[in-house]
Amino acid sequence: MEGGESGHHTALNGTDMTPEKAQTVGLRLGSVFKTIAVGMDTSPSSPMIRNSLESGITAAGAHVIDAGITATPVICCAYGGMCDCIVCIGSPDSYGTVSGITAYYPDGSRISAESMREIMDGEDSNLPSYDGIGQISVDDSANETYIHGLTEEGLKSGGFAILDCGCGSTSLCAPRALSETGADIISLNAHIGEKRPPRSPGIGKADLANISDFVNASTGSIGLAYNGDGTKMALMDESGKFVTGERLLALMLRYIRPRVAVIPFGSPEVVEDAFWAPALDYDREPGEEEENRRVIRVDNSLEAVTTAVKDNNADFAGMTDGTFIFPKRSLCPDAVYASAIISCLAGQRSIRNILEELPSYYNMSAKVKFSGNLEMFGRRFIEKITDYDIREISIGDGWKVVMKNGIYFINQDSDDPKSLRINAESQDKVYLVSMLDQATDIIKSCE
Repeated sequence: MEGGESGHHTALNGTDMTPEKAQTVGLRLGSVFKTIAVGMDTSPSSPMIRNSLESGITAAGAHVIDAGITATPVICCAYGGMCDCIVCIGSPDSYGTVSGITAYYPDGSRISAESMREIMDGEDSNLPSYDGIGQISVDDSANETYIHGLTEEGLKSGGFAILDCGCGSTSLCAPRALSETGADIISLNAHIGEKRPPRSPGIGKADLANISDFVNASTGSIGLAYNGDGTKMALMDESGKFVTGERLLALMLRYIRPRVAVIPFGSPEVVEDAFWAPALDYDREPGEEEENRRVIRVDNSLEAVTTAVKDNNADFAGMTDGTFIFPKRSLCPDAVYASAIISCLAGQRSIRNILEELPSYYNMSAKVKFSGNLEMFGRRFIEKITDYDIREISIGDGWKVVMKNGIYFINQDSDDPKSLRINAESQDKVYLVSMLDQATDIIKSCE
Protein backbone atom coordinates (compact mmCIF):
# COMPACT_ATOMS: atom_id res chain seq x y z
CA MET A 1 0.00 0.00 0.00
CA GLU A 2 1.44 3.28 -0.98
CA GLY A 3 0.84 6.95 -0.46
CA GLY A 4 2.74 10.10 -1.23
CA GLU A 5 4.28 12.30 1.40
CA SER A 6 2.66 15.68 1.41
CA GLY A 7 1.38 17.06 4.71
CA HIS A 8 -0.14 13.96 6.31
CA HIS A 9 0.60 11.83 3.25
CA THR A 10 2.90 9.18 4.60
CA ALA A 11 4.35 6.44 2.42
CA LEU A 12 3.36 3.05 3.81
CA ASN A 13 5.57 0.83 1.66
CA GLY A 14 8.85 -0.45 3.05
CA THR A 15 11.10 1.59 0.79
CA ASP A 16 10.08 4.89 2.41
CA MET A 17 9.11 3.75 5.90
CA THR A 18 10.80 5.11 9.03
CA PRO A 19 9.92 4.85 12.74
CA GLU A 20 8.78 8.49 12.67
CA LYS A 21 6.43 7.83 9.76
CA ALA A 22 5.13 4.67 11.42
CA GLN A 23 4.22 6.69 14.51
CA THR A 24 2.36 9.21 12.34
CA VAL A 25 0.44 6.37 10.68
CA GLY A 26 -0.46 5.08 14.15
CA LEU A 27 -1.72 8.51 15.24
CA ARG A 28 -3.97 8.80 12.20
CA LEU A 29 -5.30 5.21 12.42
CA GLY A 30 -5.87 5.63 16.15
CA SER A 31 -7.95 8.73 15.53
CA VAL A 32 -10.29 6.77 13.21
CA PHE A 33 -10.41 3.25 14.68
CA LYS A 34 -10.87 2.52 18.38
CA THR A 35 -9.45 -1.02 18.53
CA ILE A 36 -6.67 -2.14 16.19
CA ALA A 37 -5.08 -5.59 15.96
CA VAL A 38 -1.41 -5.48 14.98
CA GLY A 39 0.64 -8.36 13.62
CA MET A 40 4.04 -8.54 12.00
CA ASP A 41 6.20 -10.80 9.86
CA THR A 42 9.69 -12.08 10.60
CA SER A 43 11.60 -9.21 8.99
CA PRO A 44 14.36 -7.83 11.22
CA SER A 45 12.86 -4.32 11.03
CA SER A 46 9.27 -5.33 11.84
CA PRO A 47 9.52 -5.03 15.66
CA MET A 48 10.91 -1.50 15.30
CA ILE A 49 8.06 -0.40 13.02
CA ARG A 50 5.50 -2.16 15.21
CA ASN A 51 6.67 -0.35 18.35
CA SER A 52 6.52 3.04 16.63
CA LEU A 53 3.10 2.31 15.12
CA GLU A 54 1.64 1.15 18.43
CA SER A 55 2.98 4.22 20.25
CA GLY A 56 1.09 6.39 17.77
CA ILE A 57 -2.11 4.36 18.06
CA THR A 58 -2.17 4.49 21.85
CA ALA A 59 -1.20 8.17 21.90
CA ALA A 60 -4.36 8.83 19.90
CA GLY A 61 -6.42 7.06 22.56
CA ALA A 62 -7.08 3.82 20.65
CA HIS A 63 -6.42 0.32 21.97
CA VAL A 64 -4.04 -2.23 20.46
CA ILE A 65 -4.27 -6.01 20.33
CA ASP A 66 -0.64 -7.01 19.76
CA ALA A 67 -0.70 -10.40 18.04
CA GLY A 68 3.06 -10.71 17.63
CA ILE A 69 4.35 -12.69 14.64
CA THR A 70 1.36 -13.81 12.60
CA ALA A 71 0.72 -14.44 8.93
CA THR A 72 -1.67 -11.93 7.38
CA PRO A 73 -4.58 -14.35 6.77
CA VAL A 74 -4.13 -15.76 10.27
CA ILE A 75 -4.58 -12.44 12.05
CA CYS A 76 -7.46 -11.46 9.74
CA CYS A 77 -9.33 -14.68 10.52
CA ALA A 78 -8.53 -14.65 14.23
CA TYR A 79 -9.32 -11.03 15.08
CA GLY A 80 -11.77 -9.95 12.40
CA GLY A 81 -14.65 -9.89 14.87
CA MET A 82 -12.71 -8.35 17.74
CA CYS A 83 -11.46 -5.05 16.32
CA ASP A 84 -12.19 -2.16 13.98
CA CYS A 85 -9.00 -2.46 11.93
CA ILE A 86 -6.19 -4.96 11.36
CA VAL A 87 -2.65 -3.80 10.59
CA CYS A 88 0.08 -6.07 9.25
CA ILE A 89 3.71 -5.00 9.33
CA GLY A 90 6.28 -6.52 7.00
CA SER A 91 6.77 -7.47 3.35
CA PRO A 92 10.02 -5.63 2.66
CA ASP A 93 11.20 -5.86 -0.94
CA SER A 94 13.92 -8.24 -2.15
CA TYR A 95 16.59 -5.80 -0.97
CA GLY A 96 15.41 -6.15 2.63
CA THR A 97 14.30 -2.56 3.09
CA VAL A 98 12.39 -1.49 6.18
CA SER A 99 9.05 -3.20 6.74
CA GLY A 100 5.94 -1.52 5.39
CA ILE A 101 2.44 -1.16 6.83
CA THR A 102 -0.75 -2.62 5.35
CA ALA A 103 -4.19 -2.02 6.85
CA TYR A 104 -7.29 -4.19 6.56
CA TYR A 105 -10.95 -3.88 7.48
CA PRO A 106 -12.38 -6.47 9.91
CA ASP A 107 -13.74 -8.51 6.98
CA GLY A 108 -10.18 -9.01 5.70
CA SER A 109 -10.41 -6.68 2.70
CA ARG A 110 -7.44 -4.38 2.31
CA ILE A 111 -8.01 -0.68 2.94
CA SER A 112 -7.38 0.94 -0.42
CA ALA A 113 -4.62 3.44 -1.10
CA GLU A 114 -7.26 6.12 -1.67
CA SER A 115 -8.95 5.42 1.66
CA MET A 116 -5.60 5.45 3.43
CA ARG A 117 -4.80 8.83 1.89
CA GLU A 118 -8.09 10.15 3.25
CA ILE A 119 -7.22 8.81 6.70
CA MET A 120 -3.73 10.29 6.57
CA ASP A 121 -5.09 13.64 5.37
CA GLY A 122 -7.76 13.81 8.08
CA GLU A 123 -7.94 16.74 10.41
CA ASP A 124 -5.67 16.68 13.43
CA SER A 125 -7.45 16.19 16.72
CA ASN A 126 -6.25 16.98 20.21
CA LEU A 127 -4.42 14.07 21.78
CA PRO A 128 -5.88 12.74 25.02
CA SER A 129 -4.23 13.42 28.37
CA TYR A 130 -2.21 10.77 30.14
CA ASP A 131 -5.33 9.12 31.57
CA GLY A 132 -6.91 8.85 28.12
CA ILE A 133 -4.16 7.06 26.24
CA GLY A 134 -4.91 3.66 24.77
CA GLN A 135 -3.80 0.31 26.14
CA ILE A 136 -1.81 -2.51 24.55
CA SER A 137 -3.03 -6.05 25.12
CA VAL A 138 -0.61 -8.78 24.11
CA ASP A 139 -2.46 -11.78 22.70
CA ASP A 140 -0.45 -14.53 21.03
CA SER A 141 -3.39 -16.86 20.46
CA ALA A 142 -4.01 -15.98 16.79
CA ASN A 143 -2.22 -19.04 15.42
CA GLU A 144 -4.07 -21.38 17.80
CA THR A 145 -7.40 -19.74 16.93
CA TYR A 146 -6.72 -20.14 13.23
CA ILE A 147 -5.71 -23.80 13.52
CA HIS A 148 -8.77 -24.56 15.65
CA GLY A 149 -11.05 -22.91 13.09
CA LEU A 150 -9.46 -24.89 10.27
CA THR A 151 -9.85 -28.26 11.97
CA GLU A 152 -13.42 -27.48 13.00
CA GLU A 153 -14.36 -27.23 9.33
CA GLY A 154 -13.62 -30.91 8.95
CA LEU A 155 -11.03 -30.77 6.18
CA LYS A 156 -9.57 -34.26 5.81
CA SER A 157 -6.36 -35.08 4.01
CA GLY A 158 -4.37 -38.19 3.35
CA GLY A 159 -1.89 -36.37 1.17
CA PHE A 160 1.88 -36.26 1.53
CA ALA A 161 3.40 -32.78 1.19
CA ILE A 162 6.80 -31.13 1.40
CA LEU A 163 6.08 -27.71 2.92
CA ASP A 164 8.41 -24.70 2.65
CA CYS A 165 7.43 -21.72 4.81
CA GLY A 166 10.45 -19.67 3.72
CA CYS A 167 11.22 -18.77 7.37
CA GLY A 168 8.18 -16.48 7.23
CA SER A 169 5.30 -15.91 9.60
CA THR A 170 3.48 -19.02 8.32
CA SER A 171 6.15 -21.06 10.12
CA LEU A 172 4.20 -20.70 13.38
CA CYS A 173 0.94 -21.98 11.94
CA ALA A 174 0.99 -23.79 8.60
CA PRO A 175 2.89 -27.01 9.41
CA ARG A 176 0.63 -27.82 12.33
CA ALA A 177 -2.52 -26.65 10.54
CA LEU A 178 -1.91 -29.00 7.61
CA SER A 179 -0.82 -31.81 9.88
CA GLU A 180 -4.02 -31.57 11.92
CA THR A 181 -6.12 -31.94 8.76
CA GLY A 182 -4.44 -35.31 8.31
CA ALA A 183 -1.72 -34.41 5.83
CA ASP A 184 1.65 -36.12 6.14
CA ILE A 185 4.05 -33.15 6.27
CA ILE A 186 7.76 -32.70 5.91
CA SER A 187 8.41 -29.10 6.84
CA LEU A 188 11.36 -27.02 5.62
CA ASN A 189 12.41 -23.50 6.60
CA ALA A 190 9.76 -23.38 9.32
CA HIS A 191 11.87 -21.56 11.88
CA ILE A 192 12.15 -17.89 12.69
CA GLY A 193 14.60 -15.62 14.45
CA GLU A 194 17.37 -15.31 11.88
CA LYS A 195 18.44 -11.78 11.01
CA ARG A 196 17.26 -11.93 7.43
CA PRO A 197 14.02 -10.98 5.68
CA PRO A 198 11.42 -13.63 4.88
CA ARG A 199 10.49 -14.56 1.33
CA SER A 200 9.35 -11.71 -0.92
CA PRO A 201 5.66 -10.73 -1.31
CA GLY A 202 5.48 -12.63 -4.62
CA ILE A 203 6.20 -16.32 -5.15
CA GLY A 204 7.11 -18.36 -8.20
CA LYS A 205 9.03 -21.29 -9.62
CA ALA A 206 12.37 -20.21 -8.14
CA ASP A 207 10.93 -20.39 -4.62
CA LEU A 208 10.34 -24.13 -5.03
CA ALA A 209 13.93 -24.91 -5.99
CA ASN A 210 14.80 -25.90 -2.40
CA ILE A 211 12.14 -28.57 -2.21
CA SER A 212 12.29 -30.09 -5.70
CA ASP A 213 14.82 -32.73 -4.64
CA PHE A 214 12.70 -33.69 -1.63
CA VAL A 215 9.58 -34.03 -3.80
CA ASN A 216 11.38 -36.16 -6.37
CA ALA A 217 12.81 -38.37 -3.63
CA SER A 218 9.46 -38.81 -1.87
CA THR A 219 7.09 -40.92 -3.96
CA GLY A 220 3.61 -39.44 -4.20
CA SER A 221 4.44 -36.18 -2.47
CA ILE A 222 3.59 -32.66 -3.61
CA GLY A 223 5.51 -29.46 -2.87
CA LEU A 224 3.95 -26.38 -1.27
CA ALA A 225 5.51 -22.99 -0.57
CA TYR A 226 4.29 -19.61 0.69
CA ASN A 227 5.33 -16.03 0.19
CA GLY A 228 6.49 -13.97 3.17
CA ASP A 229 3.09 -13.10 4.69
CA GLY A 230 1.07 -16.18 3.73
CA THR A 231 -1.13 -14.52 1.12
CA LYS A 232 0.19 -16.47 -1.91
CA MET A 233 1.19 -20.06 -2.53
CA ALA A 234 3.04 -22.11 -5.12
CA LEU A 235 2.62 -25.79 -5.96
CA MET A 236 4.78 -28.61 -7.32
CA ASP A 237 3.10 -31.84 -8.47
CA GLU A 238 4.19 -35.40 -7.65
CA SER A 239 6.65 -35.48 -10.53
CA GLY A 240 8.46 -32.41 -9.21
CA LYS A 241 7.00 -30.16 -11.90
CA PHE A 242 6.10 -26.56 -11.05
CA VAL A 243 2.38 -25.85 -11.51
CA THR A 244 1.85 -22.48 -13.17
CA GLY A 245 -0.46 -19.97 -11.51
CA GLU A 246 -3.24 -20.33 -14.07
CA ARG A 247 -3.23 -24.13 -13.82
CA LEU A 248 -3.20 -23.92 -10.03
CA LEU A 249 -6.28 -21.68 -10.23
CA ALA A 250 -7.90 -24.16 -12.63
CA LEU A 251 -7.14 -27.01 -10.22
CA MET A 252 -8.74 -25.13 -7.34
CA LEU A 253 -11.87 -24.31 -9.38
CA ARG A 254 -12.35 -27.93 -10.43
CA TYR A 255 -12.05 -29.23 -6.90
CA ILE A 256 -14.05 -26.78 -4.81
CA ARG A 257 -16.54 -26.04 -7.60
CA PRO A 258 -17.80 -22.63 -6.37
CA ARG A 259 -21.25 -21.30 -7.15
CA VAL A 260 -19.93 -17.81 -8.01
CA ALA A 261 -16.22 -17.34 -8.71
CA VAL A 262 -14.29 -14.13 -9.29
CA ILE A 263 -11.24 -14.38 -11.58
CA PRO A 264 -9.03 -11.87 -13.42
CA PHE A 265 -10.41 -10.65 -16.72
CA GLY A 266 -7.41 -11.91 -18.69
CA SER A 267 -7.37 -15.43 -17.24
CA PRO A 268 -6.50 -18.03 -19.89
CA GLU A 269 -9.14 -20.33 -21.27
CA VAL A 270 -8.01 -23.30 -19.18
CA VAL A 271 -9.27 -21.43 -16.09
CA GLU A 272 -12.77 -20.91 -17.48
CA ASP A 273 -12.84 -24.49 -18.75
CA ALA A 274 -12.12 -25.67 -15.22
CA PHE A 275 -14.99 -23.67 -13.75
CA TRP A 276 -17.50 -25.42 -16.01
CA ALA A 277 -15.86 -28.86 -15.96
CA PRO A 278 -17.36 -31.79 -14.01
CA ALA A 279 -16.61 -31.91 -10.30
CA LEU A 280 -13.56 -33.75 -8.97
CA ASP A 281 -15.32 -34.41 -5.67
CA TYR A 282 -16.82 -37.87 -6.04
CA ASP A 283 -18.80 -37.47 -2.82
CA ARG A 284 -20.95 -34.88 -4.55
CA GLU A 285 -24.51 -36.03 -5.14
CA PRO A 286 -25.25 -36.83 -8.81
CA GLY A 287 -27.48 -34.40 -10.61
CA GLU A 288 -26.58 -31.54 -8.31
CA GLU A 289 -28.26 -28.27 -9.21
CA GLU A 290 -26.15 -26.34 -11.74
CA GLU A 291 -28.35 -23.32 -12.26
CA ASN A 292 -27.16 -19.87 -11.29
CA ARG A 293 -23.48 -20.78 -11.38
CA ARG A 294 -21.47 -17.94 -12.85
CA VAL A 295 -17.99 -16.58 -13.21
CA ILE A 296 -17.23 -12.89 -12.65
CA ARG A 297 -14.29 -11.40 -14.59
CA VAL A 298 -12.62 -8.28 -13.18
CA ASP A 299 -9.44 -6.25 -13.49
CA ASN A 300 -6.30 -7.99 -12.30
CA SER A 301 -5.97 -6.25 -8.92
CA LEU A 302 -6.70 -7.40 -5.38
CA GLU A 303 -8.98 -4.42 -4.76
CA ALA A 304 -11.07 -5.17 -7.86
CA VAL A 305 -11.32 -8.84 -6.93
CA THR A 306 -12.41 -8.27 -3.32
CA THR A 307 -14.92 -5.61 -4.39
CA ALA A 308 -16.42 -8.05 -6.91
CA VAL A 309 -16.64 -10.76 -4.25
CA LYS A 310 -18.71 -8.48 -2.02
CA ASP A 311 -20.87 -7.11 -4.84
CA ASN A 312 -21.71 -10.55 -6.22
CA ASN A 313 -21.81 -12.58 -2.99
CA ALA A 314 -19.15 -14.84 -4.49
CA ASP A 315 -17.96 -17.89 -2.58
CA PHE A 316 -14.48 -18.01 -4.12
CA ALA A 317 -11.94 -15.77 -5.81
CA GLY A 318 -8.59 -16.58 -7.31
CA MET A 319 -5.82 -14.95 -9.30
CA THR A 320 -3.11 -16.43 -11.48
CA ASP A 321 -0.30 -15.48 -9.08
CA GLY A 322 -1.22 -17.96 -6.33
CA THR A 323 -3.71 -15.64 -4.58
CA PHE A 324 -6.93 -17.27 -3.30
CA ILE A 325 -9.80 -15.82 -1.28
CA PHE A 326 -12.37 -17.87 0.64
CA PRO A 327 -15.09 -15.35 1.61
CA LYS A 328 -16.75 -17.56 4.21
CA ARG A 329 -13.55 -17.27 6.23
CA SER A 330 -12.22 -13.82 5.29
CA LEU A 331 -11.67 -11.53 2.33
CA CYS A 332 -7.95 -11.66 2.99
CA PRO A 333 -6.03 -13.94 0.58
CA ASP A 334 -5.21 -17.14 2.46
CA ALA A 335 -2.41 -19.38 1.19
CA VAL A 336 -2.49 -21.63 4.26
CA TYR A 337 -6.14 -22.54 3.75
CA ALA A 338 -5.55 -22.92 0.00
CA SER A 339 -2.70 -25.35 0.65
CA ALA A 340 -4.88 -27.33 3.04
CA ILE A 341 -7.46 -27.73 0.29
CA ILE A 342 -4.81 -28.80 -2.21
CA SER A 343 -3.41 -31.34 0.26
CA CYS A 344 -6.92 -32.73 0.73
CA LEU A 345 -7.22 -33.17 -3.03
CA ALA A 346 -3.78 -34.79 -3.16
CA GLY A 347 -4.99 -37.34 -0.62
CA GLN A 348 -7.81 -38.36 -2.97
CA ARG A 349 -6.25 -38.19 -6.42
CA SER A 350 -2.95 -37.55 -8.13
CA ILE A 351 -2.41 -33.83 -8.74
CA ARG A 352 -0.27 -34.67 -11.76
CA ASN A 353 -3.02 -36.82 -13.33
CA ILE A 354 -5.66 -34.14 -12.79
CA LEU A 355 -3.44 -31.53 -14.42
CA GLU A 356 -2.87 -33.82 -17.39
CA GLU A 357 -6.65 -33.96 -17.86
CA LEU A 358 -6.83 -30.19 -18.27
CA PRO A 359 -7.06 -29.13 -21.94
CA SER A 360 -3.94 -27.79 -23.64
CA TYR A 361 -3.94 -24.65 -25.75
CA TYR A 362 -1.57 -23.18 -28.29
CA ASN A 363 -0.65 -19.60 -27.48
CA MET A 364 0.56 -16.76 -29.64
CA SER A 365 0.97 -13.04 -29.03
CA ALA A 366 1.62 -9.95 -31.08
CA LYS A 367 2.25 -6.29 -30.45
CA VAL A 368 0.71 -3.57 -32.59
CA LYS A 369 1.81 0.06 -32.51
CA PHE A 370 -1.05 2.31 -31.52
CA SER A 371 -0.80 6.00 -30.76
CA GLY A 372 -4.49 6.84 -30.70
CA ASN A 373 -6.97 7.35 -27.87
CA LEU A 374 -7.90 4.11 -26.07
CA GLU A 375 -11.49 5.17 -25.42
CA MET A 376 -11.97 6.00 -29.09
CA PHE A 377 -10.26 2.77 -30.08
CA GLY A 378 -12.65 0.81 -27.88
CA ARG A 379 -15.70 2.30 -29.60
CA ARG A 380 -14.30 1.65 -33.06
CA PHE A 381 -13.22 -1.86 -32.13
CA ILE A 382 -16.69 -2.79 -30.85
CA GLU A 383 -18.25 -1.45 -34.05
CA LYS A 384 -15.88 -3.37 -36.32
CA ILE A 385 -15.83 -6.65 -34.42
CA THR A 386 -19.59 -7.10 -34.94
CA ASP A 387 -18.87 -7.71 -38.63
CA TYR A 388 -17.03 -10.91 -37.71
CA ASP A 389 -18.23 -14.29 -36.52
CA ILE A 390 -17.77 -13.92 -32.77
CA ARG A 391 -19.51 -15.62 -29.89
CA GLU A 392 -18.91 -13.12 -27.11
CA ILE A 393 -17.02 -9.94 -26.32
CA SER A 394 -16.40 -8.62 -22.82
CA ILE A 395 -14.62 -5.54 -21.54
CA GLY A 396 -12.43 -5.22 -18.45
CA ASP A 397 -8.85 -4.00 -18.34
CA GLY A 398 -8.87 -4.75 -22.07
CA TRP A 399 -11.09 -6.56 -24.56
CA LYS A 400 -11.76 -10.30 -24.59
CA VAL A 401 -13.11 -11.77 -27.83
CA VAL A 402 -14.48 -15.31 -27.91
CA MET A 403 -14.42 -16.87 -31.37
CA LYS A 404 -15.74 -20.23 -32.54
CA ASN A 405 -12.52 -22.12 -31.83
CA GLY A 406 -10.43 -19.74 -29.75
CA ILE A 407 -10.16 -16.51 -27.82
CA TYR A 408 -7.95 -13.46 -27.80
CA PHE A 409 -7.30 -10.57 -25.41
CA ILE A 410 -6.32 -7.05 -26.35
CA ASN A 411 -4.90 -4.61 -23.83
CA GLN A 412 -2.37 -1.84 -23.56
CA ASP A 413 1.19 -3.11 -23.39
CA SER A 414 2.45 -2.56 -19.84
CA ASP A 415 6.00 -1.85 -21.05
CA ASP A 416 5.04 0.25 -24.07
CA PRO A 417 1.94 2.46 -23.63
CA LYS A 418 2.00 3.28 -27.37
CA SER A 419 1.36 -0.34 -28.27
CA LEU A 420 -1.48 -2.80 -27.87
CA ARG A 421 -0.73 -6.42 -27.09
CA ILE A 422 -2.77 -9.34 -28.41
CA ASN A 423 -2.70 -12.69 -26.59
CA ALA A 424 -4.50 -15.48 -28.43
CA GLU A 425 -5.34 -19.09 -27.51
CA SER A 426 -6.76 -22.02 -29.46
CA GLN A 427 -6.51 -25.79 -29.53
CA ASP A 428 -6.20 -25.53 -33.33
CA LYS A 429 -2.82 -24.11 -34.35
CA VAL A 430 -3.92 -23.11 -37.86
CA TYR A 431 -7.02 -21.40 -36.49
CA LEU A 432 -4.83 -19.63 -33.93
CA VAL A 433 -2.61 -18.09 -36.61
CA SER A 434 -5.56 -16.86 -38.67
CA MET A 435 -7.32 -15.50 -35.58
CA LEU A 436 -4.24 -13.54 -34.53
CA ASP A 437 -3.83 -12.12 -38.03
CA GLN A 438 -7.48 -11.10 -38.03
CA ALA A 439 -7.13 -9.34 -34.66
CA THR A 440 -4.04 -7.49 -35.85
CA ASP A 441 -5.82 -6.26 -38.97
CA ILE A 442 -8.83 -5.07 -36.95
CA ILE A 443 -6.62 -3.09 -34.56
CA LYS A 444 -4.79 -1.41 -37.43
CA SER A 445 -8.09 -0.47 -39.04
CA CYS A 446 -9.19 1.27 -35.83
CA GLU A 447 -6.43 3.91 -35.97
